[in-house]
Amino acid sequence: MKKLLLSFALCLALLAPVSAQSAATSPLNVPDVVTKGFDAYTKSFSDAVDAWFKDSPLSKDLATKTNFMSALSGFETGYGKYIGWELVKVVNLTPSTCVVYAVLKFENGPVWMAFMCYKPKDAWIVSSMNLNQNPQPVLPPAMLAGQ
Repeated sequence: MKKLLLSFALCLALLAPVSAQSAATSPLNVPDVVTKGFDAYTKSFSDAVDAWFKDSPLSKDLATKTNFMSALSGFETGYGKYIGWELVKVVNLTPSTCVVYAVLKFENGPVWMAFMCYKPKDAWIVSSMNLNQNPQPVLPPAMLAGQ
């Protein structure tokens, strides 16, 4: 009985840090700032960019924000309506940094995205983003090779 209780206590101790860490991430370990942007995209690409740029150093760079909104507008013009997104992979680099690779799904084609996420204190921010209709400029070569 003592071994069973000890095993149960050990399992709880091992799970505690995971549940504490997941408070700021989705079940797939995607930082909330990224998923909130995709949720906001159901309203407009402008709302998505606002969500991704919230509290970010990017929010101070009007040219970058304008470029992202222009790019997304162009993708909608060429590829049709935004219909959702899919997670490609989350790469945890350190406890405070990760890269989220995702694909935006439009009616007539995909757009590939990478979000560099940083957690300076209690909340994640997007410190940089990359998007392209071709996966090569966004996804690492090993990922494209199926590794």
